Amino acid sequence: MKTPMLRARTLLLAGAALAACGPKSQTPITPTLPGDGDSNVAKPPAEGSAPVNDPWAGRTDLIQAPPAKAPQKVDLPPIERFTLANGLRVFVIKNGRLPVVSMQLAVQAGRADEPRAKVGVSELTAKMLIKGTRGKNALAIAKAIDDVGGRLSSDASYEASIVDCNVVSKDLKTCLALVPAVLTTPTFPADEMPKVKDELLAEIRQRLDDAAQMASAQLQNLLWGNDHVRGWVTSAEGLNAITRDDLVAWHKNHFSPDHALLAVVGDVDPVRLKRDLERAFAPWKKAKVLDRPTYPDPKLTGVKIRLVDKPRQSQTHIRVGQLGIRHDDPRFFDTLVWNYVLGGGAFSSRLMRVVRSEGGKTYGASSTFDRNLDRGSIVAGSFTRNAEAVATTKLILAEIAKMQKDGPTDAEVADAIANIAGSYAVRFESASDVASSLLAAELHGFGEEYLENFPLRVAKVDVASAKAAAHDVLDPANYVITLVGDAKDLEPQLKSEGWRYEKVPFTAPISPLPALPPAPIDPAAEKAGRAVLDAALTAKGGQVKLAALKTLRMAAKGKMINQGVGFDIEVTRQLALPDEMRVDLIVHPPGAKAPVNISYAYDGKQGWQKAPDGAVGDIEASQLPSLARQRWLEPELILLRPREKGAKVKALPDETIDGVAYDAVNVTSSDGQHTVTLYIDKKTHLVHRMAYPEEGGVTLDTFADYKPINGIQVAHKRTSTSAGGAAQQSVELELVKAEINPKLDAGAFARPAQ
Repeated sequence: MKTPMLRARTLLLAGAALAACGPKSQTPITPTLPGDGDSNVAKPPAEGSAPVNDPWAGRTDLIQAPPAKAPQKVDLPPIERFTLANGLRVFVIKNGRLPVVSMQLAVQAGRADEPRAKVGVSELTAKMLIKGTRGKNALAIAKAIDDVGGRLSSDASYEASIVDCNVVSKDLKTCLALVPAVLTTPTFPADEMPKVKDELLAEIRQRLDDAAQMASAQLQNLLWGNDHVRGWVTSAEGLNAITRDDLVAWHKNHFSPDHALLAVVGDVDPVRLKRDLERAFAPWKKAKVLDRPTYPDPKLTGVKIRLVDKPRQSQTHIRVGQLGIRHDDPRFFDTLVWNYVLGGGAFSSRLMRVVRSEGGKTYGASSTFDRNLDRGSIVAGSFTRNAEAVATTKLILAEIAKMQKDGPTDAEVADAIANIAGSYAVRFESASDVASSLLAAELHGFGEEYLENFPLRVAKVDVASAKAAAHDVLDPANYVITLVGDAKDLEPQLKSEGWRYEKVPFTAPISPLPALPPAPIDPAAEKAGRAVLDAALTAKGGQVKLAALKTLRMAAKGKMINQGVGFDIEVTRQLALPDEMRVDLIVHPPGAKAPVNISYAYDGKQGWQKAPDGAVGDIEASQLPSLARQRWLEPELILLRPREKGAKVKALPDETIDGVAYDAVNVTSSDGQHTVTLYIDKKTHLVHRMAYPEEGGVTLDTFADYKPINGIQVAHKRTSTSAGGAAQQSVELELVKAEINPKLDAGAFARPAQ
């Protein structure tokens, strides 16, 4: 028997709140090139758009649309190029049509440059650039750009880190002050890092909740593997392991003016602008940067299928992927055309027609491909009812095989060229669009001629070249498939087809971090950390009193928020050393006539749980480590953990939380299985917060309102929140009763009769 709330971590979080307590940004402008293939994930149309019958179909008395015009060269405004004294290459396009200016700077370092142990460092560094400089803190930077009605953002893509500033032309001086400052003198303030991390952790949480994102991430990992940068997926564990020192090192090793490009588009005076840029960027000096690492392509032979089990999901998200091409591949424009026919052309594509209109399997299907300096992937994707998952996958595979064998028709090529070339001009509607496209072209070594001649290059594609490219690039024999859905519905279909597959839970890390050798203990950091913990132990009540704690019973009331829904709850927790623990939870769902009762107990080796309907069953083996971790994290005993044999202690940089200064100390068990960071009030020496990894995320437990019970300081207000991981949850509790060494009922931990 599996209790849904326990599987979703809700019950554990409530127990943790009593035990450990118990256990966000602006929209960036990133360089993009016009056309298809600018993302490594397939993006089917949004769910819910039902087919529409065309009442005009077949009519012969209607005015026909004029034939599409032949593709024309795009006349871009003149581009002035120059290089600053420090090596920064600059591209200026004067456009006085509107009194606005877009300044976009791209540093040639991004996701592709990250080491495996620090996946996410480029994005975290980029977002932290605008959170503080030597002259301004985050608030002052935000106020400076808000005061002129502008926009300042920073982010990182696969190939570059971007700082984007947009203002009306009379306020260009604001961008000239802010952009060089955030690039040359970022301070990466420690008090801003948790906020930025929370934003990125929310995106990781979203991936766990969003089957479409999960399918795409799993596809990339399955295709490229754990030894290629494209196969690495950002995780909460990895993100939380990144320190401020890592950001400083990344900035030092990758940010140099001769390793960057600047595009300025809008109502500017190029002559004056050059002088202003020389002065503004003068402090940015050349530096030696690390070369981008290279990886051999994976050897893809045969078919690999990964079933990602997401229980209780009624739809399955499907991805089919194979190795693709580089952007400078001579078959790029041919691939652009045949992919438009296959799945890039939305409702005019074959996949959409076959899977949606004819097959009636889904709302939509599509295909796309990467276009980067290195080789990317080609991905086709869709979603459908669980019962139709394998049938839909077979339709996708059949269309890919048909395209590889026969290629597109004359009419399909003509339609694709007309649509791709005809829609090209709308990519340059704003100054930001022009700057972004120009930067992307320059990053790939193409120049403005690529932008100007894009429609003409598309028009040169013919049926023969499109067919040849489809035949050479597509590989119907060697590919990977990911299916994200309920395994109980999907496994019978897979077995019926004789398809071999691997099954993984959706909460499992997609690309686990590499095992690292234990870091050497810094004697000074250990000594400082133990001194802080000794003071905290004394403030808590002293080692003698804590070591004498044999039983514990606590009762609390509060609120649980799970996936945005709030519930009033009552929690009773009983503990008997060394191993026994029991939690009883009463949930009051909004509008329900009666509360819901859930219980579980654990003796250190096994446990039982009682569902709301009264059914009793064993706790799954996969949940037992979480229960063992909660025992180790018991807040009334956590200050004894550093004194256990082999425990590792390290003082961390001080933290300021809501204006209060705290000592931060990391404690790790001797076997390395458990770790926690304690934040201890510098004045009271009481533990204010605990942070620890849990189920792919991080849990933050906060303590307040300490009161003495039998000489031990016990926090009577406790909050536990998840940051990343399988679910977005929080629990706020206030103790109504706490007993130290009470006499517990003899059968408190015994498995109840059904």
